[in-house]
Amino acid sequence: MYRFAELALRWAYSLTARIVRSAVPSPARVLEVGPGTGVLMNMLSASGYYVIGVDASLPMLRRARRLWKPDIINGVSLSLPLVDDYFDAAVAMFTLHHWGDYDTSLRSLHRVLRRHAAFIVVEFDGDRVGWSMGHSCSAKCLLDALSPYFDVVIRRRFPLIMAIARRLDSPALGT
Repeated sequence: MYRFAELALRWAYSLTARIVRSAVPSPARVLEVGPGTGVLMNMLSASGYYVIGVDASLPMLRRARRLWKPDIINGVSLSLPLVDDYFDAAVAMFTLHHWGDYDTSLRSLHRVLRRHAAFIVVEFDGDRVGWSMGHSCSAKCLLDALSPYFDVVIRRRFPLIMAIARRLDSPALGT
């Protein structure tokens, strides 16, 4: 079972890396919110992207450092400790459902993304997967959370749901 889970995760990481590469060409600055062990960060770095990861978990950040020498920062989505208008893209892979206060987190993310930057969200498809034990998002969840800040396109590849989004300029946000 462990080997199957490992292969499934590798497939999901590869799929996400392909989506990032199609959304924004390298070299580009990419933020990964919740990089965990750093697998996706390393894939993107190897493709010529400058990747910064922000994660709340110090143990995960320590594990990520063992794979590569990525720039990783201890922080949370609610208040990203980063400069404004810096990133060409952001990725949240299996983490958005943990963010809690989507509005505050997405305002923070919107602030650090450049105009028309891409935001790729990958989650288990809550509309189609019953075994995710709350670790998923539905299309409605993604659209409701992202639409005030991003132009969103939903894609599915079982068992995943993906939002490929572009940062909107929003007068309500002051940008």
